[in-house]
Amino acid sequence: MSGNGSTAGTRVELFARSSLPEVASRRRDEVAGRLKQLVEDGHVDDVAIHTWEKKVPLSGDHDELTEYERFRDWAEETGVVLDPFFDTRSCYSMETGERGEWLVLPALCLAVYRDGDLDAVYPHSTNDGSRSVLDCLHAIEAAPGRVTEPLESDATEQLDLAEVSD
Repeated sequence: MSGNGSTAGTRVELFARSSLPEVASRRRDEVAGRLKQLVEDGHVDDVAIHTWEKKVPLSGDHDELTEYERFRDWAEETGVVLDPFFDTRSCYSMETGERGEWLVLPALCLAVYRDGDLDAVYPHSTNDGSRSVLDCLHAIEAAPGRVTEPLESDATEQLDLAEVSD
């Protein structure tokens, strides 16, 4: 799916871990600032900022799992994958004292909605490589309404996954 060049009905949601190391916190603040500027400049209609946990058990009722399922459905329909940014791991629970399967969430994630429908999720991987949160911001700034078009990576401003994925 590709945009038509219109920003009407475009909303972006930023998801950030509730606890981040200093470097990732600065990146989150930079991304949030750029998103707010995109609203002021008329590139998008609205921005929402949410926090989520670093990891949640795959069993149970968690908002993070609902979002992930929506993102996973989008990825399947679009022909991209959310790995390695969203990952499942066997983790120990301090609360129950048991091991279980948990969903580990990326430090930062953007969901782009157009006319109420999920249009893109960043980060994700394609056959050509990964698409970062910064790739999404560049796409919105360069061509509003076309955030799902294939992007060329900007090697000068790639997210260092080691900085934000722990």
